This record gives sequence, C-alpha cells and structure tokens, in this order.
Amino acid sequence: MRKIIYEDCNNNVGFLKELFIRIQELSDVELSWCISNLDFIPIDRGDFFNGTLDVEMEKILSFQKRFLDEHTIIMLHNEFIELLKNIKTIYEGDFGVIINGKQSKIKVFDGDIIKIDGDIEDRISDCF
Repeated sequence: MRKIIYEDCNNNVGFLKELFIRIQELSDVELSWCISNLDFIPIDRGDFFNGTLDVEMEKILSFQKRFLDEHTIIMLHNEFIELLKNIKTIYEGDFGVIINGKQSKIKVFDGDIIKIDGDIEDRISDCF
C-alpha cells in the first residue's frame, strides 16, 4: 500500500484528476471506475439564474442524486474526468479499477489521505 498525504484537503481534485489520468495511461483501453462511498463538494457556481440551474450544476446534482440512490456507480474514465471539472474537493471516496486483469483501489478519506493498493501502486510510484 502506498499512502499520500495531500496538504490541501479543501481543494484536492486537481491532484486526484492528475492521478486518475496517469492511471488511465497505464491501459490501452478506456478504464471503467467503480466509485463508492463518495462525499464531495462541487465548485460554487453561485445562485440560480432566472430560476434555472446551470447545465454543469445540473450534471453534478444529478450525479449526487444517483449516488444517494445507487451507492456504487460504474463510470467510464472520460465521463468521470469530465465530472471532476465541476468538483472542488473529494472528502471521501473509494475508486476501484481493473487494469490488465489486475484490480487496484484508491481510497480518499478526510480529504488529505490517499491510499493506493494493487498493481498500480508500483507503476505510478515515480509520478508523485
């Protein structure tokens, strides 16, 4: 297990996004992420405009609702990265992925502790 302590627990998505992109680079096919136990803060886009939500906020709120209903979501890598553009902080989350038949897991808790288990642990160790 590799553990990373990230100093800015109130703005960690940039770091996590880069980590997920580097993991995708380890595979020849688009990865599918199994996401569970997710607790995040979206980027603040202000109040409603003329009584309607911004399209990006609708996507994030729909994503949050989906987690409340399903608890675990399988998502393609590019779709997941697109959602991360509208998230500021991930406080908690479990992210599983299978690369070349081997399972790896990333766990974020308290927003600043990131644990990496599995095959990717050694393959990305020189990246961070």
